[in-house]
Amino acid sequence: MKYIVVPSVIATTQNQLNVMLNKVIGKVDRVQLDIMDGNFVPNNSLNFDFYLKPGLHYEAHLMINQPLKWISKNAHKIQTVIMHIETLKNVPAALDHAKNKGIKVGLATTLETKLEKILPHLKKIDQLLFMTVDPGSYCKEKQFRSEPLDNVKRIREINQTLPIEVDGCMNPKNAKLAKASGANIFVSGSYILKSNNVDRAINELKEAISANIL
Repeated sequence: MKYIVVPSVIATTQNQLNVMLNKVIGKVDRVQLDIMDGNFVPNNSLNFDFYLKPGLHYEAHLMINQPLKWISKNAHKIQTVIMHIETLKNVPAALDHAKNKGIKVGLATTLETKLEKILPHLKKIDQLLFMTVDPGSYCKEKQFRSEPLDNVKRIREINQTLPIEVDGCMNPKNAKLAKASGANIFVSGSYILKSNNVDRAINELKEAISANIL
């Protein structure tokens, strides 16, 4: 299984977005765009008609109340979309809507999401994201919650090949815990993009998830 470090970007202007993308272009293959509408989560991010620099795989994590409307307008900009299951009235129809746009599709959970809501849809998704913090902002000290890693382990036992992503305070220590639970994609915002040395931060995360011993 391939293990991937994915920086996540929160931005409220095109200039902020450009600055953050410039920090990671050439250092990673994939970037997560945190899309927030100020309703599903308190904050706003990338809630404007942004444009993206070429050369990266972009996945959009939709923390918004109208994900299908966003997909209809923006699918051409991205390669993968991740929707929170709580925002979907008809999950199979929503997954089909995204796939019909020619993009990959994933589902996301919050800390409160019951795993039973996700299980019926595993065969229709390309990846599954578990939040280990309350969604909507970069990590703050002591926000990390390890309980969702039990659900990561359960899903990995059910499906050995589904890409499982963990997002929330992914520093090297927590990334190791997530890997041990069965995750293979590690989304990190503040640890990378607030670092004084982005190269070092990325390499530390890559080293952590490549290690065989916790």
